Amino acid sequence: MNTSTLRIVSIVQVRVDAFLKEIFDICKSSEEGLKTKSLWDTIATEFAICDSVEVAVRRRRNQRTSFAHLTTDIVHYIFGMVVEVDRVHDPDLPVRALDENREDLFRMRRVSSAWNEFLLSSPRYWQTIHIASPPQVITAALERSGSAPLCVYCFGSSPVERPEDLPKELRSSCARIRTLRSENSRIYPLLRWFVRDHRPALQTLQLARYSATIEDTVEPLGDLSSIRHLTAQWWQPPAHAAWLVGLKELVLFRSDEPDMELLQLLSACANLEDLAISDMGSRAIQEFPSSTLPITLPRLKSIRLYFISNGSAMKLTPKLITPQCHQRSLAIDQPLSPRKLVTVGSYRQRRAAPSNPSPHAFLSKADVEAVTAFHDLVQEYQRLFKGPPLTVTIKDPSEHIWWYLKSLHDQNIRTIEAHFPKQKLEAVGDLLKAIGALSVHIAPRPIADSTTDWPFKSLRSIEIHHADMDLGNFTNLIEEYLNKSSKRLPEEIVLISCNLTGMELAEAAERLAAIEITLRDVACTYHGLEGSLDQGVLID
Repeated sequence: MNTSTLRIVSIVQVRVDAFLKEIFDICKSSEEGLKTKSLWDTIATEFAICDSVEVAVRRRRNQRTSFAHLTTDIVHYIFGMVVEVDRVHDPDLPVRALDENREDLFRMRRVSSAWNEFLLSSPRYWQTIHIASPPQVITAALERSGSAPLCVYCFGSSPVERPEDLPKELRSSCARIRTLRSENSRIYPLLRWFVRDHRPALQTLQLARYSATIEDTVEPLGDLSSIRHLTAQWWQPPAHAAWLVGLKELVLFRSDEPDMELLQLLSACANLEDLAISDMGSRAIQEFPSSTLPITLPRLKSIRLYFISNGSAMKLTPKLITPQCHQRSLAIDQPLSPRKLVTVGSYRQRRAAPSNPSPHAFLSKADVEAVTAFHDLVQEYQRLFKGPPLTVTIKDPSEHIWWYLKSLHDQNIRTIEAHFPKQKLEAVGDLLKAIGALSVHIAPRPIADSTTDWPFKSLRSIEIHHADMDLGNFTNLIEEYLNKSSKRLPEEIVLISCNLTGMELAEAAERLAAIEITLRDVACTYHGLEGSLDQGVLID
């Protein structure tokens, strides 16, 4: 502080001391004639006086801060972004995020009295009610929320399992609940109580049922005609429920293979816009009766399917007709050995990686069947959605993984994204071989009958992540495996977060530009010749 400020502070300090002495004298004189107070009572009184003065000073100080000069709308905007107030009723916001935002709100209250007073003054910050909170916390939040629509949720465990254990204020506020969400299967009966009667404000419902005890997964519910977003974990509503016609989003977690009950349920959701099914059924697949007609979902815009087996996916996908669907993903998870992971858009195959992979890929009969089934499934999905461009994402590359990539040579693959966590150039060379190989036969039968057409004709971009490579050798590999006069080349190759050595990037880009391939990097590290991580590696 400068000299002028120090002088002012010194004067103020003297006057504050005099002011406090005057206050204490007034207090002392007002108590004359009363019974003599103890020393502790006198000290407590002086503390209370000091606290009241401190509050007054802090209030004055808060009025002079920049926070106090912000308009109410700007403060709401800032605080609303921090605790995601506008997403309280968003079904895509994870339940965990609801709980984290609620904790952030309590932290913000402790920053200053001004912040605390502001947050307490607005009902919009008190819409979320954690059902496992102490009763007094729930009651206080309900009072502060005014008439705002409520989001009641449960994250983690809950000591409350019966309706009678809930605060009476919450039980009497059910009509205000717009969102009811929980991933805790143990309180499923409690949350069922919330929807036993018609709740006209309820729009989002997420309930998890304990799957280990499920025999009949169909769960009858009351009148849920106001529901627009439903997430059902290990249960599903009856297909004859009239309120299904109002659903816009349906997320199902199932433990059985696709069955007629599921088809009937989907056929009842005539206005569905978003559909997600995670089916963990691993039983033997039984086909639908030949008389089963396809299900048309005329308004569906997004579909996400996850299956434990190719068979389940092949069984359901041909039965869905979605003329307006623009976002599609299909995931397949078959626990076969050895371990590998391929993602096609969101098409996935998982396997267990061999501890000592052999230098030459060997496919057993079971692997051949799996690769063939995977190709047929993706092809069926392409047919179903009229051949949309696909992105293939490859993680944890291994010798076997390239057969799955090769099998997709005749699909509309637009981008290949490959992750090579600290792997050498040999692994990148295997990728280029798989893309540029003329023959894609997989014994005992080839995926395609043609051996004269080049694979991946629609490929436009290749992304390579986290690889260690010598740019000179990498450029040689591209020229060797991709520079075919009768094959259209990718338009660009993007190196992302790679460790680069050898040739300068500009020189490598110039060489590839000669064959009309753009080379660029994103967040890569160049070590130069001295820090080479991959010295002179060539692949035969």
